[in-house]
Amino acid sequence: MSDHTSVRINNNFRDRDNINAYHRDRFGWGSGIHPYLYHPYHPYYWGENWHPFGYFLGALAVGAFAFTLANQHYYYNEGVYYEPYNQGYRVISAPYGAVINNLPDGYENIQVGDQYYYYFGGVFYIDAQGDGFQVVQAPYGAVVSQIPEGALEQNINGQNILVYNNTYYLPISQDGQDAYQVVQP
Repeated sequence: MSDHTSVRINNNFRDRDNINAYHRDRFGWGSGIHPYLYHPYHPYYWGENWHPFGYFLGALAVGAFAFTLANQHYYYNEGVYYEPYNQGYRVISAPYGAVINNLPDGYENIQVGDQYYYYFGGVFYIDAQGDGFQVVQAPYGAVVSQIPEGALEQNINGQNILVYNNTYYLPISQDGQDAYQVVQP
């Protein structure tokens, strides 16, 4: 690839109406990752047992896993974390440091530098060395294919950024597919 900026035209629009022109290396990215002006955010469906933050349940599934972290009681079931709330359970963000035995079906494998991560429903995990999978902060540079319901769109320094669970995602195109890259705010 040459050092000059290349443009890939979306043929669904006349050239003068093209709002989805892809630009190479404007932010220093290459090899199949291209930031672009905008693509609409569509929440992804993670399955019937996945719920967004704040969702309330009167009872948990029989297979829910109970654990304690920093003297706080939590529950985990199929990619969703809960805390006791008003004689029931409320969906919360995954507590950093929590360790689960198995990843839910549909997780993504992601490599950032030399580190491997697993991603599901807005949560990043690392291999906890035989003890399961540990919840970690989103690594800058990670590219995911979907973001869950509840992301908010913000314009930061002229860029449309999606914010979900205090993580900032830049809409990009990776190998011709819509994707989201974790960026610093």
